[in-house]
Order: sequence, then structure tokens, then C-alpha cells
Amino acid sequence: MSTVIEPMAPDGSIRMHPIGKAGSPVQRQQTGGFQDVDSRIDLLPQFAGYLSGLEQYSHVIVLYWMHEQTSSKETTRPQGHPAGPEVGMFACR
Repeated sequence: MSTVIEPMAPDGSIRMHPIGKAGSPVQRQQTGGFQDVDSRIDLLPQFAGYLSGLEQYSHVIVLYWMHEQTSSKETTRPQGHPAGPEVGMFACR
């Protein structure tokens, strides 16, 4: 099994390794309508054991990488909605 957690480097950088992939039928950025979209998370097979007992809980915290985010803007309008308030990038996720 590959390493999932590595120590922080002396310069403060961290290295992440994907353990799976999230997906949905949504193919392009959209404004709203996500309550009707079913998404799925497919873990790599070697991480299946990490799910043991998960069904006993009501919520799961998922950390994800926004791989399609190409700009480093400080502020944005959530989901690109023109009438939405402009907020800091971290406030819209």
C-alpha cells in the first residue's frame, strides 16, 4: 500500500496522495440545482478497509481537490451566480 500520510517537509509543504475519485453526471460548471444531483466517491480498492463501521455515522467529512480551479482569485460569487454576493474563495465551499 502506498503512503497516505507523510510528514510535513521542513519548508512547510505537504504532499497529498489521492485515495479515490469523486464524480457526478455534471459535466460543466452550473449555477444551483445540485440538490437533485447524485454524486459518488470511488475509493481505490486498497482503502476499502478504511470504511469499516462508517454506516454507523450520519455524516462523512470529505476533503477534495478542486482540480478544475485554474485561477487564484481572492473573491468570487458562489457557483458563479451573478446576483450572489461576492465572498472570499474559502467562504463559498
